[in-house]
Amino acid sequence: MTFKEKTALIKRGLKLTEEMDGGRTARISAGKALHVVQDFLHIFIVSKLIDMVEKYSPWPDILLFTVITAVAELAIFIALQTLDIRKDCHQFTYDTNKKKRLWDKIISMDYVHIENPDTYIAYHRAMQGMARSQRFIYSFLEMAAGVVSAVVAIIIIAPLAFRSGGGSRGEGFMGFLSSPWGMAAAAGAVIVIEVARGLYNGKRGYMQISQANNNREVLQNDRKASYYLENITRNYRNGKDCRVYDERELIAGEYRRCVKGNVKYFKKYMWKICEINAVVSFLVLASSVIMYGFAAARAISGILTVGEIVSFVMYFDRIRQGISSVTNGIGNMSVDIDFVGYAFDFLDIPDEKYKGTIPTEKRDDNEYEFEFRHVWFKYPNSEEYALKDICLKWRIGERMALVGKNGCGKSTLIKLLCRLYDPSEGEITLNGIDIRKYQYDDYMALFSVVFQDSELFSFSAAENVACDADYDGERVKECVIKAGVGDRLLKTENGIESCLYKDFDDCGIEISGGEAQKLCLARAIYKGAPFIVLDEPTASLDPISEYEIYTKFNEIVDTKTAVYISHRLASCRFCDEITVMEEGSIAERGGHEELLEKKGVYYGLWEAQAEYYTDKQIDQGKGQRRRTV
Repeated sequence: MTFKEKTALIKRGLKLTEEMDGGRTARISAGKALHVVQDFLHIFIVSKLIDMVEKYSPWPDILLFTVITAVAELAIFIALQTLDIRKDCHQFTYDTNKKKRLWDKIISMDYVHIENPDTYIAYHRAMQGMARSQRFIYSFLEMAAGVVSAVVAIIIIAPLAFRSGGGSRGEGFMGFLSSPWGMAAAAGAVIVIEVARGLYNGKRGYMQISQANNNREVLQNDRKASYYLENITRNYRNGKDCRVYDERELIAGEYRRCVKGNVKYFKKYMWKICEINAVVSFLVLASSVIMYGFAAARAISGILTVGEIVSFVMYFDRIRQGISSVTNGIGNMSVDIDFVGYAFDFLDIPDEKYKGTIPTEKRDDNEYEFEFRHVWFKYPNSEEYALKDICLKWRIGERMALVGKNGCGKSTLIKLLCRLYDPSEGEITLNGIDIRKYQYDDYMALFSVVFQDSELFSFSAAENVACDADYDGERVKECVIKAGVGDRLLKTENGIESCLYKDFDDCGIEISGGEAQKLCLARAIYKGAPFIVLDEPTASLDPISEYEIYTKFNEIVDTKTAVYISHRLASCRFCDEITVMEEGSIAERGGHEELLEKKGVYYGLWEAQAEYYTDKQIDQGKGQRRRTV
């Protein structure tokens, strides 16, 4: 990375930190300034008191000085505490905004990135980068405070450092140390040592840590460990399986493997870090020996009083620490800049999907026609085509079923229709226009989809159905009744406002897998889009409940187009057309009876399941359920 690129990245990192919460930086700056004042006040108080005692100053003067300094110390202490409290409040805001920035990116990025594991590695690095972006401010302020401390200390110490001595002790080596040239030599040696220490530590030590923390294997182990702790053990819904199958050792074993993997990796760097620390410690010792040795020489020469000796050493130490702050800041930033770069690598992941500019036509008659024109598709980083030369056409109001064995491409076809992916070859059109040319949000508004793995969240049932905190309660009730889950919800104490699950509400309701799918169906109905897609909508339902749902589909779907994806071929009997897929291609198309007469792929699937869908068995099931009730 060139100097220009690093400078641009530093500026961008500082701007990002300010965007998260600007008030926090102002309070940190004020706190740093007060700490500098406090440090010099301490030095002044200690040296002054020693001199006053040594000179036998009157006790009233000593007492007055003590009271004044105590009041000043108290004022600084109160100011620092107030700033710390305000800073902590702003820190919470910063952390929240930082996470929200990353969440917004995850939610808004192209879906193709969501299914890519590398995206989550980038996300994990971005989390570290966001945390390190704060340190830009700390590093800059530490450097600024170091410069101010060193300059002020030099100004204060100069009269003491360059005060000349005399007598026998002012000759030879001791005379040299007592002279301005001795001061210049000592100061130069300390500066050289501190700069060398900072640069060495920055180049070797910080880079070792950076390489270790950014290793892909380490990051992957961190992700796995977080998954085991957060997604498994902290999710109470996993508790049943963990106990029934005694999965404790499995989870603990996987967690231990992650930890051991990282420990093994970090061990390789420990000796290198120890070597670096040994060199750094030696340089710090050399700097201290020179500093204290020079002060001792001037004390022996009788140039300084006891109080001046103490203040001299402390001011000299402030100079050394100021230089150290600058070099450490440079070292920290050399590492932090890489981490911040990772944050922007994630935030800058491009949306490759063309969003289009043409608004979709708002038709009162819902006359929409979709068509797949020789569509081929393969997933990123895959050489195999998931879809091969797909040609399909249907109009609003039609019912179409997609059937076939697992992995034949049914769900992939729907992902392309909903523009979660774009075709590798060919095109999909809406009313004759390539769907990629339509405004993305406008186009997505045409679809209500119940995916096989649709999720419900620990919000109220109504919010889950409406996907909004501001919802039409009567419309929500109508939708849950249509979806067949109204009896369960409306009989609860809070009705549709009941919270799902018990993550945040002790009175939350636990729903079964079948009820969850019905709620997802209610969500699709609530959206009211002209095109509804049901990907295995009844997978968690028993055949009888499934039959009841399908018999009401005409009422639920009304004039909308409906595409059903199902392994249960009973759904096909309600459809205008059935498309049978096999190994990514369309094998057969036609009505239920027509396909049975062909005795092809569909016939084989139907024969394998026919015993579950005879009218006789359905009637027997209904009667048995009535008797049970």
